[in-house]
Formats: sequence, C-alpha cells, structure tokens
Amino acid sequence: MTRLFGTQGFRGIVNESLTATVAQNVGLAMAHHLGLEKVVGIGWDTRISSEMLASSVSAGLMSGGCNVQLLGLVPTPLLSFAIPQLEINAGVMVTASHNPPEFNGLKLWGSDGASYTSEMERAVENHYFSTEKPKLSWQHYGSLIPAIDFRPHYIEKLVSQVDARRLKNHKFTVVADCGGGAASVVVPELFKTLGLSTELLFCEPDGLFKNRLPEPKEQQLSQLIQRVKETNADLGIAWDGDADRVVLISNTGRYLMGDRTFALATFRWLRDLKGKPKRIVSQVATSDVLFDVAQTVEAELVITQVGEPNIVQKMKQVDAVIGGEENGGVIYRGWSWAREGMLTALLILDLIASENQTLEELDQQFPTYYQVKASLSCENTMKPPLLKHIAARAPTDAECETLDGVKLRYSDGWILLRPSGTEPIFRVFAEAQTKSRAQTLVEKGLKLAQDALDEIRSRKKSKKG
Repeated sequence: MTRLFGTQGFRGIVNESLTATVAQNVGLAMAHHLGLEKVVGIGWDTRISSEMLASSVSAGLMSGGCNVQLLGLVPTPLLSFAIPQLEINAGVMVTASHNPPEFNGLKLWGSDGASYTSEMERAVENHYFSTEKPKLSWQHYGSLIPAIDFRPHYIEKLVSQVDARRLKNHKFTVVADCGGGAASVVVPELFKTLGLSTELLFCEPDGLFKNRLPEPKEQQLSQLIQRVKETNADLGIAWDGDADRVVLISNTGRYLMGDRTFALATFRWLRDLKGKPKRIVSQVATSDVLFDVAQTVEAELVITQVGEPNIVQKMKQVDAVIGGEENGGVIYRGWSWAREGMLTALLILDLIASENQTLEELDQQFPTYYQVKASLSCENTMKPPLLKHIAARAPTDAECETLDGVKLRYSDGWILLRPSGTEPIFRVFAEAQTKSRAQTLVEKGLKLAQDALDEIRSRKKSKKG
C-alpha cells in the first residue's frame, strides 16, 4: 500500500505534496480511526501555512464526527503534555519541526500524549486511501470546543521540575535563541518567571524564519555564539522550529552536539534516582557518550530504531525512565511522551546551578567524540535495494549491525548508513575520537554507498537494454 506517513507523521512542501485537501483528508481519516464524538486537540507552530492547515485538518476531523479543541500556536511538547492533562482522546500538531519554511507537516498523538505508532498510522492510512469513505448524516458532525490557552499551566509545571530558588540565586546570564519558532511563545515568560537574566534572540514568531533556519545547526547559530562570547554569558540555548529539540552553546562559545545535550540531561535526570531500574533508551545514531553516561550513573542503555515513536515504544516496553536522540530531543517518563526542549533546557540550568560548575566543565567530565554527517541523493524506490546491497557487502574489518540501517563498528569509531524517512536521501554518519578519523570514516561510508548505488543502477540499465 502507498505510504502517507514517514518516520513520524507526514511532511511535505505546502501546496505541493501537502495541500489543504490532504490535511482535511488526514483529519477525516483520523476521525474514522477514532470514532464519533472523540475530542482532538490541535496545535500549530509559527509557519505561515500552519493556521491554514490546522483549519483544514480540523474541518476533516469535524466532518468525521470528532470534536476539536484548539490550543493555538504552541510548542509540540506542550501539546503532548496537555492531551492527558485535558483528558482528551488525541491530538494533531501542525509542524515541520526543523525543515525549511516551505515545508509543513502533521504529527498525530494518542490519548496518553505519545505520538501515533506505525500501527496506528497504518490504520489511519487505510482510511485515507480507502475508496469507500463512510459519509455521516448532518446531525453527527463534530464541533469546535472553546479554545484554551494552556501555556500558563505548562509554565507552572515546568518551573516545578527544578529548584527555582537555586536557579534565581545562581544569577545566570543566558542567551536564548528561539529562531522565530514555537519556543517564542513560552521561553520569554518561562525565563522571566524564573528570574533569569536573559537576552532574547529571535523570540518573536516568524513563520518565514528570516533570521535563521529552524534546524539549530552550528552554522545557523553564529549570532547566538557571538552574543554568548560578547556578553560572557553562562550559556546559549537554541530550539528547533517546534521546540521539541534543544542544543547548547557553552560559556566558551563552543557548540555542543545534540547528543551532548541528551547526555547531560540524562546525567541530571538519573544521578539521584533511587528505587527504580535505571534504563535509558536511545537509537542507533546516538553518540557513544551515552554509554559513558550510563556507566557513570549505573544505568542500562537500550538501543532501538531511529524515530521518536520507536523510542517511546521501547521506553514503555523496558520501563525506561528517559529516552532520546542525537538531535537534542529528550523524553522524560512521568512528564510526557514527547521530546521536551523546554524541560531539557531547565534541567541543564539546574545541573549547572547545583554542581556550581560551568557548562564547559560539566561537558568535559565525559569523553569527547567527533561526528561527521553526510548524505547522498537517493530516490525512495532505491532505498531498500541499496540497504540490502550494503549489508551484503559490508567490510569484513568491521562488526556489522543491522537493527536500523547498517552500522559498521570499528575499535575506534563507527559508520551508520541508513535511508532518510522524510527525504529522498541516504544518510551517512560517522563518529570517532578524533576529527580526522571521523572524516575518514564518513568518506569510507559515502564511497561504500555510492559504489553500491552505481552498481544497482548499472544492473537496472543492463536489464532494460
């Protein structure tokens, strides 16, 4: 069957693959999946197309007999947190996360605030692609429930997760870069509530992302890094477009990779935990620094496939207390089942204040690893045969793992080759303890993938000839 959803939800270029009609039909399919009179919460990010798509998906849901409660412009983690708090049945977040502004997307959420599993998405797809769509009589259509501003309650609960007095007494100087994304509607009030001395960068909603693109890569954060250095700030904090991911700039102006954020947040979340099994869930692309953190806090690290839904499912299966990815997205059991960029930022601040160390000092307690990320163009139809070809011809001098993609582990580093779930590319990641070795490994991985792709295409050409 044709797939609608990718690794998590559906993304596309607005008015090309993602139109108002597509959004309405997704809403209708979700309503058929949920059943009559269910309540669905709708949130959206700052993109200029988000309100249009939120209206469209709401219309689809109501035409299928569901009621809709609008939460408005909010971060994705707020929507996830709000769903069980409001005791509603499901949610839809209109966002393309870190993608450029011409993209948008739809993420579906269950009643516990966790994103839809692949099985649940498949059920919605079945309704979406069905040629026989049931039609409701007029008296069964759903309606709009009065909109709610959940931000004050969300901020109050966030503040309760840290020692607010300690944070205020530490007299932090923070530079916060919201990037014009959904963090803009929470961060200023949150940091003001905590009494933090904060310089706000791009913390006004900007659906065109004129100041920087939504993905908080190092090359996008030059102004944040500059301001941290110029003001001698304790740290810089940057969020992606929907604020479920966060990255850090240390007091020296050094950019920390997303999995260093994950590592420090894990250390803070687990170091004092007593009475429960300490289990961490991460995915195949995450840095080995998580193994170092797990050893430090005497926890077990469980590795699963890439994608937030896979991590959440595995966390539930193994009773893990924290999970996350290499992009700076961290999930906290007992808080919500979504990546939580707001809570992660507060926990890092709390860690700095409680240890009375700089972010640079805290990060340096764990080994340094260097990562290089690359990709090559690969049409979606070529991804399965390419992956199979690479696995069959994996180098014999490496340990080969095939949990998700192909991971080649060497004594001094690793290469991960796997297809993107959202773009027509094949990703190649490498990690090692030196920059030069990481670069060598990623080039080796790129050559392996390109040679395999060339061979497959050549065979196809020969068969046609």
